[in-house]
Amino acid sequence: MQKGENTKELIVKTSATLFNTRGYIGTSMSDIMDATNLKKGGIYNHFKNKDEIAFAAFEYSYGLVLHRFKTELASCANSEEKLRAVIEVFTSLLINPIVEGGCPIFNTAVDSVDVHESLHKKAKNAVNTLLKYVEIKVEEGKIENEFKEEINASDFALLLVSSMEGAMMVSRVNGNHAAVKNTAELMNTYITTQLLK
Repeated sequence: MQKGENTKELIVKTSATLFNTRGYIGTSMSDIMDATNLKKGGIYNHFKNKDEIAFAAFEYSYGLVLHRFKTELASCANSEEKLRAVIEVFTSLLINPIVEGGCPIFNTAVDSVDVHESLHKKAKNAVNTLLKYVEIKVEEGKIENEFKEEINASDFALLLVSSMEGAMMVSRVNGNHAAVKNTAELMNTYITTQLLK
Protein backbone atom coordinates (compact mmCIF):
# COMPACT_ATOMS: atom_id res chain seq x y z
CA MET A 1 0.00 0.00 0.00
CA GLN A 2 1.41 3.39 -0.98
CA LYS A 3 1.88 6.24 1.47
CA GLY A 4 -1.09 8.18 0.06
CA GLU A 5 -3.37 5.18 0.43
CA ASN A 6 -2.13 4.63 3.99
CA THR A 7 -2.89 8.24 4.85
CA LYS A 8 -6.38 8.07 3.34
CA GLU A 9 -7.10 4.85 5.24
CA LEU A 10 -5.87 6.47 8.47
CA ILE A 11 -8.24 9.41 7.96
CA VAL A 12 -11.22 7.15 7.26
CA LYS A 13 -10.63 4.73 10.16
CA THR A 14 -9.91 7.48 12.66
CA SER A 15 -12.86 9.57 11.51
CA ALA A 16 -15.17 6.55 11.71
CA THR A 17 -14.52 6.38 15.45
CA LEU A 18 -14.91 10.13 15.88
CA PHE A 19 -18.21 10.32 14.00
CA ASN A 20 -19.53 7.21 15.77
CA THR A 21 -18.79 8.57 19.23
CA ARG A 22 -19.25 12.34 18.78
CA GLY A 23 -21.66 12.57 15.86
CA TYR A 24 -21.44 14.64 12.70
CA ILE A 25 -21.99 18.00 14.39
CA GLY A 26 -19.73 17.10 17.31
CA THR A 27 -16.80 16.23 15.05
CA SER A 28 -14.82 19.10 13.58
CA MET A 29 -12.03 19.13 11.03
CA SER A 30 -9.74 20.16 13.89
CA ASP A 31 -10.76 16.99 15.75
CA ILE A 32 -9.86 14.90 12.71
CA MET A 33 -6.54 16.72 12.35
CA ASP A 34 -5.71 16.17 16.02
CA ALA A 35 -6.69 12.49 15.99
CA THR A 36 -4.75 11.71 12.80
CA ASN A 37 -1.78 14.02 13.56
CA LEU A 38 -2.21 15.45 10.07
CA LYS A 39 -2.21 19.03 8.94
CA LYS A 40 -5.18 20.47 7.03
CA GLY A 41 -3.36 20.06 3.70
CA GLY A 42 -2.68 16.40 4.43
CA ILE A 43 -6.40 15.78 4.84
CA TYR A 44 -7.53 17.95 1.93
CA ASN A 45 -5.17 16.04 -0.36
CA HIS A 46 -7.63 13.14 -0.02
CA PHE A 47 -11.00 14.71 0.79
CA LYS A 48 -12.65 17.95 -0.34
CA ASN A 49 -14.49 18.55 2.92
CA LYS A 50 -15.94 17.07 6.11
CA ASP A 51 -18.92 15.65 4.20
CA GLU A 52 -16.69 13.48 2.02
CA ILE A 53 -14.91 12.20 5.11
CA ALA A 54 -18.22 11.47 6.86
CA PHE A 55 -19.51 9.52 3.83
CA ALA A 56 -16.29 7.50 3.56
CA ALA A 57 -16.27 6.84 7.31
CA PHE A 58 -19.86 5.60 7.25
CA GLU A 59 -19.24 3.34 4.24
CA TYR A 60 -16.19 1.93 6.01
CA SER A 61 -18.13 1.25 9.24
CA TYR A 62 -21.14 -0.13 7.40
CA GLY A 63 -18.86 -2.44 5.42
CA LEU A 64 -17.45 -3.81 8.68
CA VAL A 65 -20.98 -4.41 10.00
CA LEU A 66 -21.98 -6.26 6.83
CA HIS A 67 -18.79 -8.35 7.01
CA ARG A 68 -19.59 -9.39 10.57
CA PHE A 69 -23.12 -10.38 9.58
CA LYS A 70 -21.88 -12.37 6.57
CA THR A 71 -19.20 -14.13 8.62
CA GLU A 72 -21.62 -15.07 11.39
CA LEU A 73 -24.33 -16.21 8.99
CA ALA A 74 -22.05 -18.21 6.71
CA SER A 75 -22.15 -21.30 8.93
CA CYS A 76 -25.91 -21.24 9.56
CA ALA A 77 -27.86 -24.21 8.22
CA ASN A 78 -31.40 -22.83 8.25
CA SER A 79 -33.52 -19.73 8.75
CA GLU A 80 -33.88 -20.21 12.50
CA GLU A 81 -30.11 -20.28 12.94
CA LYS A 82 -29.78 -17.21 10.73
CA LEU A 83 -32.25 -15.19 12.82
CA ARG A 84 -30.47 -16.20 16.02
CA ALA A 85 -27.17 -15.24 14.39
CA VAL A 86 -28.59 -11.80 13.54
CA ILE A 87 -29.42 -11.35 17.24
CA GLU A 88 -25.91 -12.45 18.18
CA VAL A 89 -24.34 -9.95 15.78
CA PHE A 90 -26.45 -7.10 17.14
CA THR A 91 -25.33 -8.04 20.66
CA SER A 92 -21.70 -8.19 19.56
CA LEU A 93 -21.86 -4.67 18.10
CA LEU A 94 -22.04 -3.38 21.67
CA ILE A 95 -20.04 -5.99 23.58
CA ASN A 96 -17.33 -6.35 20.94
CA PRO A 97 -17.75 -3.18 18.86
CA ILE A 98 -16.52 -2.94 15.29
CA VAL A 99 -16.10 0.79 15.78
CA GLU A 100 -15.95 2.41 19.19
CA GLY A 101 -19.34 3.73 20.24
CA GLY A 102 -21.68 0.90 19.25
CA CYS A 103 -23.66 0.32 16.08
CA PRO A 104 -22.57 2.86 13.43
CA ILE A 105 -25.78 2.40 11.44
CA PHE A 106 -28.05 3.30 14.34
CA ASN A 107 -25.76 6.07 15.60
CA THR A 108 -25.54 7.69 12.17
CA ALA A 109 -29.28 7.35 11.55
CA VAL A 110 -30.14 9.12 14.81
CA ASP A 111 -27.32 11.66 14.64
CA SER A 112 -28.06 12.79 11.08
CA VAL A 113 -31.85 13.28 11.36
CA ASP A 114 -32.66 16.92 10.50
CA VAL A 115 -28.91 17.62 10.41
CA HIS A 116 -27.50 16.01 7.28
CA GLU A 117 -29.95 14.73 4.68
CA SER A 118 -27.44 12.85 2.52
CA LEU A 119 -25.81 11.08 5.44
CA HIS A 120 -29.22 10.26 6.89
CA LYS A 121 -30.25 8.73 3.57
CA LYS A 122 -27.23 6.40 3.65
CA ALA A 123 -28.06 5.31 7.19
CA LYS A 124 -31.75 4.89 6.33
CA ASN A 125 -30.86 2.61 3.42
CA ALA A 126 -28.63 0.55 5.72
CA VAL A 127 -31.39 0.16 8.33
CA ASN A 128 -33.91 -0.82 5.66
CA THR A 129 -31.44 -3.36 4.24
CA LEU A 130 -31.25 -5.04 7.66
CA LEU A 131 -35.03 -5.04 7.99
CA LYS A 132 -35.41 -6.55 4.53
CA TYR A 133 -32.84 -9.24 5.25
CA VAL A 134 -34.66 -10.38 8.40
CA GLU A 135 -37.97 -10.28 6.55
CA ILE A 136 -36.57 -12.50 3.77
CA LYS A 137 -35.21 -15.01 6.32
CA VAL A 138 -38.64 -15.29 7.94
CA GLU A 139 -40.31 -15.84 4.56
CA GLU A 140 -37.72 -18.48 3.69
CA GLY A 141 -38.36 -20.17 7.03
CA LYS A 142 -42.08 -20.28 6.24
CA ILE A 143 -41.38 -21.84 2.82
CA GLU A 144 -39.10 -24.43 4.43
CA ASN A 145 -41.81 -25.22 6.99
CA GLU A 146 -39.68 -24.02 9.93
CA PHE A 147 -41.92 -21.10 10.90
CA LYS A 148 -45.66 -20.70 11.36
CA GLU A 149 -47.44 -19.58 8.20
CA GLU A 150 -49.35 -16.81 9.99
CA ILE A 151 -46.20 -14.95 11.08
CA ASN A 152 -45.99 -11.51 9.50
CA ALA A 153 -42.39 -11.27 8.28
CA SER A 154 -42.19 -7.47 8.11
CA ASP A 155 -43.69 -7.08 11.59
CA PHE A 156 -41.17 -9.51 13.06
CA ALA A 157 -38.28 -7.81 11.23
CA LEU A 158 -39.31 -4.46 12.70
CA LEU A 159 -39.65 -5.99 16.18
CA LEU A 160 -36.23 -7.64 16.03
CA VAL A 161 -34.23 -4.74 14.60
CA SER A 162 -35.88 -1.99 16.66
CA SER A 163 -35.70 -4.05 19.86
CA MET A 164 -32.00 -4.81 19.48
CA GLU A 165 -31.06 -1.28 18.40
CA GLY A 166 -33.12 0.22 21.23
CA ALA A 167 -31.51 -2.16 23.72
CA MET A 168 -28.06 -1.08 22.56
CA MET A 169 -29.01 2.54 23.20
CA VAL A 170 -30.27 1.73 26.74
CA SER A 171 -27.13 -0.28 27.47
CA ARG A 172 -24.88 2.55 26.29
CA VAL A 173 -26.78 5.10 28.38
CA ASN A 174 -26.50 2.89 31.47
CA GLY A 175 -22.90 1.91 30.81
CA ASN A 176 -23.49 -1.84 30.90
CA HIS A 177 -24.57 -4.74 28.68
CA ALA A 178 -27.68 -5.76 30.64
CA ALA A 179 -30.35 -4.36 28.30
CA VAL A 180 -28.85 -5.79 25.13
CA LYS A 181 -28.25 -9.22 26.71
CA ASN A 182 -31.76 -9.36 28.19
CA THR A 183 -33.34 -8.27 24.91
CA ALA A 184 -31.33 -10.87 22.99
CA GLU A 185 -32.68 -13.56 25.34
CA LEU A 186 -36.22 -12.27 24.89
CA MET A 187 -35.91 -12.27 21.10
CA ASN A 188 -34.50 -15.80 21.09
CA THR A 189 -37.40 -16.92 23.28
CA TYR A 190 -39.82 -15.19 20.93
CA ILE A 191 -38.39 -17.15 18.01
CA THR A 192 -38.85 -20.39 19.95
CA THR A 193 -42.37 -19.70 21.17
CA GLN A 194 -43.90 -17.61 18.38
CA LEU A 195 -42.12 -18.43 15.11
CA LEU A 196 -41.19 -22.11 15.26
CA LYS A 197 -43.76 -24.72 14.38
